[in-house]
Formats: sequence, C-alpha cells, structure tokens
Amino acid sequence: MGYLNPPLRYRSPSAQSESLQFHRGLEKVPVKKVQRKLTVRFKHIFLFFFLLAAIFYAITKFYLFLITWKDLNVTKTQILCRRDFVAGDIRALLDASKLGNLLLLDIAGLQTRIEGHRWVKEARLRKVFPSSLRIEIKEREPAAVLRIGQSHLLIDEEGAVLERYSGPVETSLPLLLDSSQFQTCYQEKLALAWECLKSLTAEQKAGVEALDLSRGDCVSLYLKGRPTQIMLGDNNFSQKLNFYNSDRDKLESQYGILEYVDLRFKGRIYLKPLDTQEVAALANSKMEGK
Repeated sequence: MGYLNPPLRYRSPSAQSESLQFHRGLEKVPVKKVQRKLTVRFKHIFLFFFLLAAIFYAITKFYLFLITWKDLNVTKTQILCRRDFVAGDIRALLDASKLGNLLLLDIAGLQTRIEGHRWVKEARLRKVFPSSLRIEIKEREPAAVLRIGQSHLLIDEEGAVLERYSGPVETSLPLLLDSSQFQTCYQEKLALAWECLKSLTAEQKAGVEALDLSRGDCVSLYLKGRPTQIMLGDNNFSQKLNFYNSDRDKLESQYGILEYVDLRFKGRIYLKPLDTQEVAALANSKMEGK
C-alpha cells in the first residue's frame, strides 16, 4: 500500500528553536544625536566675572590680614650653637634686623647674613608658626695658626680667618710658616699641611711645633723645643719623621745640634750642623727662658 505524503521526521526542540530565531539585517541603522544649544547670555558672563573678582578680593583681604596680624610677628628666636659668643653675635644681628611678620621674613637673605659671620660655616633656618624662628649653626673649627709678620691668624681647615692676634698666641694647634707670608698658592700649601698632619700619629702630632710651607712641594717640621728643620717633602711624612726620631740622638752625638735634616730623597740623608755662634745663641736663649 503506497503513501501519498512523505513520512514525518522527528526534530528535537533545540533544532526547532534554531530554525525559528530572528536575525537582524547586517546593515547599520543610523542613530540620531540630540543636540542642545547652550545660550550664553550677558548676565552669565557678568556673573562669572563677578564671582572671580569676589574670590580674588577675599584672598587679597585675607592675605593683608595675615601680613599685618601682630600674632605672626617674630617674638622668639632659638639659636642652637656650641659657642656662646657666636650665639650672642647672631642674636645681636637679629635684633638689629627687626624681623617683623613671619610670613614676610626673607629666610634666604637672613641666612646669607648669618653665614657671613667668621665663625659660622653653615646656618639652617626654619619658621615655627605662629611667631618663632629656629636657627641651627654649624660652626667652623680652628685647625692651625698662621704667622704673618708679627701677627698670628687663627684659621679653620678651609683657610677662613677666625681670629687675628697682634702677637703670639698660646694654643696647642700647629703653627704654619711661610717666607712669602702666604701670598701665593695659599690653598695648595694648606692642603699639603693638612695631608701631613693627618698622616702623623697622635704622638707625633703632639710633638710638632710648626710646619714651614715656604717650598710649595715640601713640608718642613719643627719639633717642640728643638731648632732643627726636618724636611719631609710631599709624601710618607709619618715614616720619615719616625726615622728621624729613632736616629736623632745618634746623629746629634756625631754632628752636634743640626740646623736641618733633609729626608726628601729615598735612601739618602742630607744634614747641616749649626755653627758655633748659633749653638751659643741657642744656649743663651734657653738660659734666659729659665
């Protein structure tokens, strides 16, 4: 028996749903943007500038109030340093300056003036509101004494003059000498002197009375209570001085009191004894000093 209609096929629910899905066309749909026009009127401009002027006016009035407010005037200065006379000099400088309002205080200018003091190496200033100024001082440290003619100058390691004396000064610091009165190669000679002193042991340094820097490339030492000039050159200062100290008695027993000992050349010693008149003058000066 034949069939007039084709047989029905079973289709799953998922397959049926896929066949019934709606697909939008691939063409782009134009989107209309809504544009609103902003109308700026004269009153808007006027209001903007009015608010701006009001803000600036308020800021100006507040600033004028602050710089004239008596509670912001500097009434206390705290100076931190080790030497009382330095603190006194700086306080006198500040009192003469009439510091005024803390907001208007010129920190940089005041720092420059303080660092102009001969004993001040560095100054740090800080405003402490409402009415205080804190100053921290890093002082210069005396390193040696220069003899310039009949005067003596107390200097630090940078060569800055701290004090000037019209005559000799009693100090444990080394005395620096120069036949040219330190008119030439000042910093170079000081650098050589510091290099020599830093290389010496504490015991050796305690026995040094003076350094002669007349020759720019040579340090000559004078030991305390002795007239002998010890030429050390520009290196190995401690070793050369130690060699001289160990052989000094032997040399003087053989040659007498020495005018100078030249140790600049490796493996060689040059020396010159004092003549008879100089020895006699030295003996008389010792007797007069007793």
